[in-house]
Amino acid sequence: MTDTPERPSGRGRVTGTATWGTLRTLLVLAWRTDRRAGLVLVAFLLCGAVSHGLVGVCLRELTDTVFTGATARAAVPASGLWALAAGGALAAGVAFGRAELALMQELAERMGVAVQEEILTLTSGVPTIEHLERPEHLDRLRTLREESWQLYFAVWALALVVEHAAQIGLGVALMAAVHPLLPLLLGGAVLPSLLVRGRAARHIDAAAERTAETTRLEQHLSETATDAEPAKEVRLSGAAPALDGMARRHWDEVSGVQARAGVRAGLRTFTGSATFLAGYVAALGHTAWLARQGLATAGDLVLVATVGVQFVTQASRLAFHFGSVTAGLRAAARLAWLRAYARSTTNDPQASDRRPAPGRSPRPPGRALPGRLPDRLGDGITLQGVSFTYPGTTRQVLHDLDLRLPAGATVALVGSHGSGKTTLAKLLCGLYHPDQGEIRADGVPLHDLPPRVWRRRISAVFQDLARFELTAAETVGVGDLPRLGDRRAVEAAVARAGATGLIADLPDGLSTELGDTFERGHRLSGGQWQRLALARASMRRSPLLLVLDEPTASLDAPAESAVFAGYAEAARRHPGAVTLLITHRFPTVRTADLIVVLDAGRIVQQGTHDALMARPGPYADLYAIQRAAFTG
Repeated sequence: MTDTPERPSGRGRVTGTATWGTLRTLLVLAWRTDRRAGLVLVAFLLCGAVSHGLVGVCLRELTDTVFTGATARAAVPASGLWALAAGGALAAGVAFGRAELALMQELAERMGVAVQEEILTLTSGVPTIEHLERPEHLDRLRTLREESWQLYFAVWALALVVEHAAQIGLGVALMAAVHPLLPLLLGGAVLPSLLVRGRAARHIDAAAERTAETTRLEQHLSETATDAEPAKEVRLSGAAPALDGMARRHWDEVSGVQARAGVRAGLRTFTGSATFLAGYVAALGHTAWLARQGLATAGDLVLVATVGVQFVTQASRLAFHFGSVTAGLRAAARLAWLRAYARSTTNDPQASDRRPAPGRSPRPPGRALPGRLPDRLGDGITLQGVSFTYPGTTRQVLHDLDLRLPAGATVALVGSHGSGKTTLAKLLCGLYHPDQGEIRADGVPLHDLPPRVWRRRISAVFQDLARFELTAAETVGVGDLPRLGDRRAVEAAVARAGATGLIADLPDGLSTELGDTFERGHRLSGGQWQRLALARASMRRSPLLLVLDEPTASLDAPAESAVFAGYAEAARRHPGAVTLLITHRFPTVRTADLIVVLDAGRIVQQGTHDALMARPGPYADLYAIQRAAFTG
């Protein structure tokens, strides 16, 4: 598939070569959010680190002044000054810490909004829909959305790592001044503990990835049992307890895996803490021995005790926040995957990882497009040798299709379920690209056009239509965003879809809020939602392709025939477009200018209704079966 990126591989795992890139992603996010706040935060962190280090120095000088002062009279004022200095340093450290906390919380919240907005923009901006239909891509997206907070928390954690590292560095210098062995005793316990805590964080992250699909299934079962849409079938069948039981079993499975990972991570974390404690006790004992030998003062012992506590505390926090940074890097890798995927599915020449379609040479960067879309079709849309297999599967859905959809024609796709009708409509809309072959509009290859250019010339209604819970005017108007607020355009689209009576019956007309989500929302039937979807598809003034894929399944046969007759008449009045109908109702199909019969992904017949009925074949058989069903 041309829209499947080669990189990054794995499930968002951070490799050695990708670490700097993901770290840079985090820093760029913070810098873009508020560079001034970032610089102030760095200054606060450094000042806080120095303030905590000065506490130990002041306490050492205070102790030595008390125990080694020449006279009590001389020692009192000096002791008071050192006590005030120690208190001031401690107060400054606390103040800087509170300022850091407030600033980091504000920065993290703002970054959170930016990250969520980027995820939404990237996800909705991908021109194809593979990432919304492939389970492994859905798992990645779900994990990214759920763990997106780790991205901006990781920047916070990274800032704290810098602060704790600075405090540890200052503590090492102070203890080295007492004796060179002391930093080795405490510092030697830091690295193993960091490694242990890092492995603990990876255990938890790996458990989340292993259970992503099961978690998604549990959420689906829970929503099915509680949502209003399937409520009728669930209640009538009595399936709610069974669905709840299946969801609970999946939840127990996920909880069990994550709980076991949490226990293993907790044991590793405990081991790391024990290592810290052993190093601290050894350093304190060695300083006491030095003091007995006259090689250290009582103030040095207080300094080591104070700085050692800070050292152990800061090292423990460093390990914890280092784990948060690691988790953030993994989330950043998932965001990088989404960015790379979004680039790979566009026709942007700057997207270096984009692969050309099979049998097609890549277009050199900067080279002009070979053609542009006309204002109206003169010849039509052609498919040449088009084959398609859904990504992640092996069964070919469409096989070497050659087809011409004439300009100005109403074309009906006919076939049994699974014959490839909707898949063909997706390819025509650019929601997927063919594995092989090419689709052209008046000779212009669609694959060589930026997706947004072709999308602006398409209107479509699918059976699984979107139900925008907005005002009625907005629900229709989103079909042509530049004219979203144009009330006259909305009214004209409503009239073309035969929905004028529906709007007139609403409490506030086009200003009526729709849907069940909001208190003032007006509930619509399935047929009414379809009427509004048809109106939405009528918003664009001059589409080159209009796709109607089972858009009237909730309407009765006469209403459907009237809708399709209206669109067919409009197509004849404006012959520069192709109207594609997909329906199982043959009275509607027979009005089409061209009928294409699909079977197992192959075109087995095509022609007008009269021509297809004049010879034996699948179309005549299907028509006879449906006619017999209606006439009894």
